[in-house]
Amino acid sequence: MALNLDTLLEGSPAYGVVDAKDGAVLFRRPGHETAFDAIAAEVLDASGEEFEAIPLNDDNERCDRLFVAPLSESRSFDPR
Repeated sequence: MALNLDTLLEGSPAYGVVDAKDGAVLFRRPGHETAFDAIAAEVLDASGEEFEAIPLNDDNERCDRLFVAPLSESRSFDPR
């Protein structure tokens, strides 16, 4: 199943979305760890065509957030 970035950014019971500079942060909702892990794996697998996804870890080194940036928009910084 291909992920649609606009649909992904609507959020779900498993995760919320916070607008961030150059993208958005998807954050795990309490009690939905398993569902978020499945969504995060799918997002990371689909990363690279329509968007780039970077996993962010909590203190226990478990992914609890994803930074998602659309590739079609220009960045506000120079990554060099």
